[in-house]
Amino acid sequence: MSDATGAVSHERLTELVRQAPLSFRGTVTRVGGTSLAAIPVEDRDERTAVVKVDEVLHAPVAFRQLAGSEVTVQLAPGADPLSVGDSAAFFTQGLVYGEGLGVTEIGRLPAGAVQRHVALAATTADELPFSSVQRTIRDQDIAAHAASADAVVVGSVVGLEGLGLPAYSEHAPHWWRATIEVSHVESGAVQPGRIAVLYPSSEDVRWRQVPKPTAGQLGLWLLHATTGELAEEGPYQLLDGDDYQPAQKLAVLQEGR
Repeated sequence: MSDATGAVSHERLTELVRQAPLSFRGTVTRVGGTSLAAIPVEDRDERTAVVKVDEVLHAPVAFRQLAGSEVTVQLAPGADPLSVGDSAAFFTQGLVYGEGLGVTEIGRLPAGAVQRHVALAATTADELPFSSVQRTIRDQDIAAHAASADAVVVGSVVGLEGLGLPAYSEHAPHWWRATIEVSHVESGAVQPGRIAVLYPSSEDVRWRQVPKPTAGQLGLWLLHATTGELAEEGPYQLLDGDDYQPAQKLAVLQEGR
């Protein structure tokens, strides 16, 4: 929520950035119209507005140069109507992209509510005003993932070997085993020293995002207990794209305690 001065809670802002792939500060240039053929004529009413993008707040790489262009915004159900000349921070998701950009509004804040982030980004190395908010979200996600892991350790890879297990389909994981020299145990029933960690070496779409350890690699490892017959090859395994983090991310977990 925002108060009369336009201030907004950090929690509310984080929630909006998490939900919306694209946000921008913009000024309404037209209400009830659009040039996008993909939006039916019957939907072009007061719930549709053409907005000139004054500044991109956060966005995928392909949409970071939208400043100065116009986008069509379908307003969120129940959101306050807009008038020509109104300025606001729009939090949106894609609706149509081709001859122009159309987005669906997820949320909206007064333009003044994001000014502090705009000003701060101008004095830092952040590319966009909400880059710091996105880092906070990323750290929250890492902490949540670590909480679901069976063990979290810091260590270096000192050995790699293929298990040579039979592959029964093109989607087989092709398991390898990494030996990790553990120097710090953050959680889990692990002792400092060497442990065996299994990982899928396959580049199949099912396994592509899972970390592939490399010789000498130091990091923060979020480990999952191996089950079934595979447990004979190693007590832990990597299964998720977030199971490896730079060792410096240990501070994120410790700060969140």
